[in-house]
Amino acid sequence: MATFFSETLRELRREAGFETAYKFFYGSGGQKILKTSYRKYLLFEQGKRNPPLADLAIYIYSLRLIPGSHAAVRLITAWLRTNLGEDGFKGLVEPLLKDCPAESISSPLHKAVKKALQHRKFFLTPGQTAVITKNEDNYLCWLALSNDTGKWSAAGLAERLGLKPGAAAKALKEFAAVKLLILKKGAYSCPMAGGMIELNRGEEFLATQKKLNALRKKIISDGEVGYIRSGIVRASVREFSNCIPLLSLNISTAHTYQITEARKDSALLAVECKVVKIRDF
Repeated sequence: MATFFSETLRELRREAGFETAYKFFYGSGGQKILKTSYRKYLLFEQGKRNPPLADLAIYIYSLRLIPGSHAAVRLITAWLRTNLGEDGFKGLVEPLLKDCPAESISSPLHKAVKKALQHRKFFLTPGQTAVITKNEDNYLCWLALSNDTGKWSAAGLAERLGLKPGAAAKALKEFAAVKLLILKKGAYSCPMAGGMIELNRGEEFLATQKKLNALRKKIISDGEVGYIRSGIVRASVREFSNCIPLLSLNISTAHTYQITEARKDSALLAVECKVVKIRDF
């Protein structure tokens, strides 16, 4: 029997790009991250059980939601409505939610772009991410292969990226071992090429993100700036947090220009959107 929470969980899971409960559970790191078994997680989606309130933060991150955003509040609200019952919810909680943030992505154009991008989403496991972020050579190889549908040898990739053949060969073998690449007839190819690739948002996420940021910063610093625009605004932190999903979607829209074959002017381009809290004021 469906509940407010089970319906909301399934909807947000699909919106995040996970077509099935199985893909969400194991794509998010399984029992180690979600703190429950797959069998019990299915009961959450079926409306037969609910996760502990303390675990909702895990689901917010695993569903790629922004804390404090409209979607995150929806998930928490659905949990409260389900567990307190309709009368208890309306009498105790609903009056506190009058200032709930509005939905960020509301225009038909943005919704269409978001829906189109979901069909080519891939979610990396913690083990796959560890191999990608192992060192700069691995990361550069991954950037190249995840944006190319061709078949590569270690020697060919090393020559194209300016790497030592041994470093490229080692990276390719490590990628194939965790199923990031497919090896066939001595050549490697990436089944995720051209897709939207998402990191796992489990407990290791902050450490992984820090390492990934350092690798990106190093590679980007060696590149050539083609365009930059920035600004400073004064705003409510709580209200502005609801703008972040829209900023994220606009960055994702850059992927609609993505190509997976070499051209005369093709290059790897870094696209970034950053929100920095300068100080309280």
